[in-house]
Amino acid sequence: MDLLAECGKTLILEIDPSMDAIVCLRKMFYERCGFAENPFPHIHPPYHAENRGHALVVMTIFLPIPQEKYNDFYRYLTEKVLKDVF
Repeated sequence: MDLLAECGKTLILEIDPSMDAIVCLRKMFYERCGFAENPFPHIHPPYHAENRGHALVVMTIFLPIPQEKYNDFYRYLTEKVLKDVF
């Protein structure tokens, strides 16, 4: 994680919302690695047309990001990463 953080870019994770003990432990692991939960409600877009998006928690290295940076992330996710999914 330290090497990734040295790249100078914002590291973003999407994790499942805390629903059970395993998910809570996973979130605590990321927090011990220096990630912080962001307050933005986040629905990850579906990978298939017949599916719906699902709620995830956005975590970023060291500190939460401002709303504008989250918006940039979501735009990149929808317009670049998932652009040709359907």
